Amino acid sequence: MARAEAPIRRPGLVTDPTCAIVLAGGRSTRFGSDKSLALLRGEPLLAHVLRACAKRFADVLLVAKEPSRYGSFSGNARLIRDRALVSTPLAGIEAGLAVSTAEIAFCCGGDMPFAVDPSLLEALFAALAGHDAAVPVNGGHLQPLCAVYRREICLPAATAALREGSVGPRRLLDAVRTAQVPWADEKPFLDADTRADLARIATL
Repeated sequence: MARAEAPIRRPGLVTDPTCAIVLAGGRSTRFGSDKSLALLRGEPLLAHVLRACAKRFADVLLVAKEPSRYGSFSGNARLIRDRALVSTPLAGIEAGLAVSTAEIAFCCGGDMPFAVDPSLLEALFAALAGHDAAVPVNGGHLQPLCAVYRREICLPAATAALREGSVGPRRLLDAVRTAQVPWADEKPFLDADTRADLARIATL
């Protein structure tokens, strides 16, 4: 079966066959509470992420263990329940890919308000040609929660990894043809693992 090519990119919405998958409601152990609900400039942090995704993607999926917690500010995002017994980003990615009708998905964390960076998206979609996933590399570290995935290949690979007991998204990247995209600017990858992280984000 021929694979869909990367979409034509233009100002405004990224055209089909793409979607955005936003992962929310993780354990937030270092933050101390659900960081998706932490306020940034008077709004939940997750609301900023969803709004940024909605400006670039016609279809936005919000994946969480309890997605109804975020319904009051989710806009037109589709609420998807992650039913996996383990709490891991890989399970969230799999849950989103399983219900997506798009061939290509951009995945990001619900605590990453700068992830939807137009230049980064351009580079990731360009790098996806001939690959199953494209992931940024910043400071020598892969950023699987700010990456693009082809559903046809990555969904069964994620399912297999979870079945084998793997919980990290790096396992998915190792199992498919992954393009690594060096990216010097750390801003798209900033997240709120701690309250100090959130305070830093608020200054940008």
